[in-house]
Amino acid sequence: MLLLVGPILFIALILYAVRLQKRGLAGWKAALLVVLGSGLIVAIMFGLLFLAFEGFDRPPS
Repeated sequence: MLLLVGPILFIALILYAVRLQKRGLAGWKAALLVVLGSGLIVAIMFGLLFLAFEGFDRPPS
C-alpha cells in the first residue's frame, strides 16, 4: 500500500505545481512548492513506516 501511495502523491504534487505555473505562479515558487511538498511526503512515508514496524524486533508477549 505504501509503495503505491508515495508515487501517486509525487505525481499529483508535480501536476499541481505545473497547473499553478500555467496560471501564472512564478517558477521559483512552483519549484519551492515541489521541494517542500516532496519533503512532507517523504516525512509522512517514513513516519508511517516507523509506526508500522514499531516493536517489530521484540518477541510477542
